[in-house]
Amino acid sequence: MKFKKEQLIELSHPLLADQECFPYHPYPTGYTSASHWYIETLLMMDSHIGTHIEIPYHRNENGLDCKDWPLEKLIGEATVINVLGKKPNEPITLADVKKYEGILQEEDMIFLYTGYDQYFHTPDWQPYPYIAEDALAWLLSFHPKALGTDASGIELPGIDTQELPGEPNHVNCFKNGTAIIESLTNLGAIENCRPTVFVLIPMAEGMDAFPSRIVAIRGL
Repeated sequence: MKFKKEQLIELSHPLLADQECFPYHPYPTGYTSASHWYIETLLMMDSHIGTHIEIPYHRNENGLDCKDWPLEKLIGEATVINVLGKKPNEPITLADVKKYEGILQEEDMIFLYTGYDQYFHTPDWQPYPYIAEDALAWLLSFHPKALGTDASGIELPGIDTQELPGEPNHVNCFKNGTAIIESLTNLGAIENCRPTVFVLIPMAEGMDAFPSRIVAIRGL
């Protein structure tokens, strides 16, 4: 497989020490002097920092963790659904997603393009547009490998909380074998081109989620 640099699209935000919405603190250890530099890094972080993938262990003690999540579900073609203009706590509706009937394919990665990546690392990162239950059910009928958003979440809002207790959207995705990806970026650069997407995470035992380097390649 050969490709040009111009075909590569970065879909992840950088992680910034002590600036994430959840803990991310790298602590260098080792020996340094004027003539010698050698460090290793002790890292304390939350599994949901930055652009990250969530998998069934997040909501099910018997669900697969990052170590056992199938490799084939981390690579696939993507369809971007444009829902620009949605307001905070406004639903992404069945009518919105059905505009892509005939475009969506079985086992696509499906990415919701809200434009809310502009609020990443700002106080306005929440609330966000959420996906309505009937719209989610329709998307899950395509058995997507992943459902992603450039907002900070997909979950139904609660009365007094950002996310409805029990997280039904999460649970329904995981029951369907669909991972969730939150806080993507640059989705406008891959709209209408069905790129191949790679979600790069370690095989980490006991992890319900992991910050991810997500790369799209256009025109393969």
